[in-house]
Amino acid sequence: MKRIALIFAALSLLYFVPAGGATRNTETQKLVSDYSRKEPLRSGIFGILAVRGSDTLAQYNRRLKMVPASNVKLITTGLALKQLGSAWRFSTTLAYSGSVKDGVLHGDLYIVGGGDPTTGSRSSCADSLLKTFRAWKDLLDKAGIKEITGHVVGDGRYFKRPLQSMTWQAEDMGFNYGAGPSGLNFFENAQAFSVKPSATGKSPLVEPLYPETPWMSYVNSARTGEAKSANTIYYINSEYAPVGEFQGNFPSDRKSFKLEASNYYGPYTCAFYFYRYLLSGGMKVHGAYADVSPQGLLRTDLLFSDIGRKAAAPESLTALGKGWSPTLRQIVRDTNFESDNFYAETLFNILPMSLYGQTGRELSEKAVYELLASMGLKADGACQMVDGSGLSRKDYISPDFFVRFLRKMFWSPEKDAYIASLPYPGSKSTLLNRMPDAPVEVKERIKMKSGSMNGVRSFSGYILPADGNDSKTIFFSIITNNITAPTYKVAQILDEIILSLAQEP
Repeated sequence: MKRIALIFAALSLLYFVPAGGATRNTETQKLVSDYSRKEPLRSGIFGILAVRGSDTLAQYNRRLKMVPASNVKLITTGLALKQLGSAWRFSTTLAYSGSVKDGVLHGDLYIVGGGDPTTGSRSSCADSLLKTFRAWKDLLDKAGIKEITGHVVGDGRYFKRPLQSMTWQAEDMGFNYGAGPSGLNFFENAQAFSVKPSATGKSPLVEPLYPETPWMSYVNSARTGEAKSANTIYYINSEYAPVGEFQGNFPSDRKSFKLEASNYYGPYTCAFYFYRYLLSGGMKVHGAYADVSPQGLLRTDLLFSDIGRKAAAPESLTALGKGWSPTLRQIVRDTNFESDNFYAETLFNILPMSLYGQTGRELSEKAVYELLASMGLKADGACQMVDGSGLSRKDYISPDFFVRFLRKMFWSPEKDAYIASLPYPGSKSTLLNRMPDAPVEVKERIKMKSGSMNGVRSFSGYILPADGNDSKTIFFSIITNNITAPTYKVAQILDEIILSLAQEP
């Protein structure tokens, strides 16, 4: 029995004692060692690595793979910049089936998506919807098209289904942060609802806000709860029928709440809005709007596809021209500043196109590992990525791997675009409220990505030197898992550790 006890004690030491090379006896290392023995970090899993040049400033469980949440976006955005370049843009093609004669399109107008996540988006880099539609209308005007006998078709076939990762939790998929990208998107495939309380025990009042989706039907099974009860209202939907259901509790003393939900019919919604735009400008469109069903049928009714009428094959369409997204540099910046899951998933989806000429989630995973290997980073045993946003709890990455990736990106041709995409504490971003009492000149040198989900808190990035000497840059990654303490308590500790690194001599 004593021998067994000794073995378990040894294993415990192997698990918790920092791994790796020698560490300087820094103030940050002392801080890390101290916090690792106390709550809330002691009851969960905690890992850190911080290096400057050949010096290790702090380490603890550096090679332990953990769920990193949105820190995954560091890798997704970095690989996209590496593979495509910061000036690259998504395209959307206007094309038609049939023929044009005397200003009349005898056929259907197709909006052929190329994956652009910014169409109709609220993101700061996105063009206004009016500007986008004007550019598309200009293509029709140049072709002399004044009337359409068929439909305006939203074509999202560029990205293979499923739209979402099957590793995501069901409770996330009904919210806007769990919306998946298709080849053609609209408003980041989200939909907003207004929720207001009614009498206790009755269903709260739910009203669709934007975008309009007149094809949707709703079931309201949520309940108005007692005053000061928890707001647990959520939305259940799917791509298989235009029906959504509200469930959960909404407190009776809550004035109002905007529920940001997912919309599985982005291509259909885009076609609907462009169809209305054309009508408002006086163009006749006799066939209204449609999309392409999973079976490849032209679908004018989301419950009943037009059986027997197949959508035109992409290669058979006649192109009128293209519209272009903002640059990848702009998209990556908004992805990291806003921790935009939708943008990140779009970048994850686009990676295999340049490598293999096709898309698909399995191909995206393959592309990630191939691109990492091309950077000299073997993912085996250190990095597992199944999505691009970090929403999956099957993503496992070690602090050591993040630091190695950050180093590679720092010395890459896309260094400037990559670092510019990372916010600093106090900036208008997910870091707005971080380190409120720290000097501005210190905070502006900390360029990092945050990650957060239930039980997970992570920060990874760079601490730039005050004198601008690149060789003094600190690369760091801190990840916590399975911690049940309130998020703000954990974040305060991690803030303290990061500030200590920024002040290391």
